[in-house]
Amino acid sequence: MNQKIVIIMTAAMLSIGAVFAETAPSSWQDITINVKATNPVATTRQVTEQEDGSVRLKVTLANEGTEPLMIEKVTVRIPLPEKTTNETEVLFGGSDMGRAPVSRQSIGKLGRISSSQFFTIVKIAENDYLFAGSLSWRIFLPNITVKDGAYEITSKGEGKQLSPGQKIEYEQIVLTRSNNWVTLLNQFGTAIAKENGVAQLKNVTFNGWATWDYYGRVFVADDILKNMEQLIKLPLKSNMVQIDGGWWTQRGDYTSVRPNLPGGIKAIADRIRAEGKTVGLHFDGFRGDAKAEICKTHPEYFLHDQDGKLIVETKEMVDMVMDYTFFDYSHPGARAHIAECIKAMKSWGITYFKVDFMRYGLEDDIKRNNPAVKSFKAYDPTITGVERFRLGIKAIRDAIGQDNYFLGCSAVFGPTIGFVDAMRTAGDIHPVYDAFGERALGNTGNFYLKSVFNLDPDYIVVRAAADEDETVFGAEKKKGGTLTENEGQMWTDFVSLFGNVRLNSDNLKTLRPERKAIVAGGLKSPKMDETIPLDVWKHATSKLDAVELILSRSGTDIYLGVFNWADTPKFYSLPSFGKSAADIQLKARHSVVLKYEGTDSFEALCDKLKTN
Repeated sequence: MNQKIVIIMTAAMLSIGAVFAETAPSSWQDITINVKATNPVATTRQVTEQEDGSVRLKVTLANEGTEPLMIEKVTVRIPLPEKTTNETEVLFGGSDMGRAPVSRQSIGKLGRISSSQFFTIVKIAENDYLFAGSLSWRIFLPNITVKDGAYEITSKGEGKQLSPGQKIEYEQIVLTRSNNWVTLLNQFGTAIAKENGVAQLKNVTFNGWATWDYYGRVFVADDILKNMEQLIKLPLKSNMVQIDGGWWTQRGDYTSVRPNLPGGIKAIADRIRAEGKTVGLHFDGFRGDAKAEICKTHPEYFLHDQDGKLIVETKEMVDMVMDYTFFDYSHPGARAHIAECIKAMKSWGITYFKVDFMRYGLEDDIKRNNPAVKSFKAYDPTITGVERFRLGIKAIRDAIGQDNYFLGCSAVFGPTIGFVDAMRTAGDIHPVYDAFGERALGNTGNFYLKSVFNLDPDYIVVRAAADEDETVFGAEKKKGGTLTENEGQMWTDFVSLFGNVRLNSDNLKTLRPERKAIVAGGLKSPKMDETIPLDVWKHATSKLDAVELILSRSGTDIYLGVFNWADTPKFYSLPSFGKSAADIQLKARHSVVLKYEGTDSFEALCDKLKTN
């Protein structure tokens, strides 16, 4: 393999406070690139110092031969400029909505999930952090880990083909060293936004009600409209009603609505809009069903396996049997179909689109549930699953239009950036206490992505079995729960401190008054401009090891959330926040949200309160 090296220094090294230490190209030496392919691949690496003190690594892959080639794997190794031990701590960034949240591990105990598609931080000492991150996910999914004293970044080739003379860039890698992990990650988020053309996010706040958590797929129009009546009676001004999945006749046939919704989505949407509220509508953007008309008439719009067989994943649910198929968005017909579906939704009055199950546009997530699938036969066999995904999400974004709202859900985050307005940043919530801390960790670990898309923490849910009737969805963890008031208040407190969406998804018709009061308080809470998990370096050893201290800002107002997820009482002393936080006694499974009354800036408070 031929390798070329180019080192570029910017005209000036800027000093930004005391954030960055020495990060010149000389700090990152002996970088190696290995490409496994069917024919030799020539590589060039270019190391460029950036104005913020970080270093950008640009890797070029080229076919200098006379025959086409197929890439199987790319490996980049970047030796660490400092020695580590088995006790050295590493923080792996979250990569998707629920399966891979932020994780803190020691080098001597790296486990099965010890990598990140976003960043990996090596803590050399207190206030001394080495950082490697990816700024793009256009062709490949880079997985960043630490191995044998080096950052190791690997990507599956996914059959990427290069013609003779063709040259492509690997994903954009950034390297740096910092004495402040919060500032480091915030600057990383800003750099991601810049790299992917995200200039300004939509400045909106949504509060209201949604169908999913209580009704699942089996709601009727009356369920929506009567819950909206209850929503209007709450002592607040709400602006959103979201209709979640299950309204279609079959998955993928999104221009037709099931017959027990008279007048279709348009009739329901007209009633909601008449009350001055935005109508949100959910659909599965990357899967169909073998029973769907679109799949029967155009099987070529869907992915096939290595033997040319349509990929069908059968799954028995509580209310129906699914026969999932997976859109092949390298096919122009598939892209035209989804655009026509969205056009129909817009004609019904929809301006807020929740596109779910986005991870199933990528190869790994299809293979995970379908072990017989070894490779894919797509309309365009020369591109990767990431490129195919991006063709699909671009078609969806173009059809939705820039003036409307695009919320991504169940996504691997990277390839969506630059297309979505907002993202669900942790797994689906349930009215079960054990779900709350896990989702709090998942959401807060993605705090730095506030520059990339609006952050959606998921629904407020506060119900127990006594708040349900016979219409509650029969899925596991959705009915018959034992949630207490203080547990419901904890989750509501968390949602109130994160992101820009406050939607309840209980049955407001049957919710007891004291629980309805908790919901009303949560729906009144303002959008948060930033949220910091202050003690992530003390937690995140597992999905259930949730952060306990959260600092949030809405405009000039600053809030501290303290969460005792434990089953025993806890004492917290945080005098830097003020007298109200100097002596906090919390019972088991209780929380408190305090408003700051002092004069310190958000950044100064964060520096005083965070764990280093």
